[in-house]
Amino acid sequence: MPWWAWLIIWGALGLAMVAVLAVAAWLLLRTLLGLLGDLGALAAKAELLDRAGEVMDEQATELAILLGTAETRRRREAVRRAALQRRDARRRARLDRGRALLRVDAASREWFPGN
Repeated sequence: MPWWAWLIIWGALGLAMVAVLAVAAWLLLRTLLGLLGDLGALAAKAELLDRAGEVMDEQATELAILLGTAETRRRREAVRRAALQRRDARRRARLDRGRALLRVDAASREWFPGN
């Protein structure tokens, strides 16, 4: 085989190797860009979870078993009183609305407009 044939073979092999490396680099770059997008979404979710954790810490209550019977009973009664007050307020508002619908002053009403 002549020397120039070996040169052509090795040149073609070198070009094939460069092409394979370029395709591999392109695929790796696309994968890394996708990974960066996913990491951004993950960071946003982690931030949201951190804020939710802070809110949960702020809203944490003491365990009833550690508070004692008297304190637990007092808190429960306060919740019940507040619920009863809200229920009574709604009931009074319904009654007032019903009374306003039933109470019509016939003398102040114009029965036949335009006459």
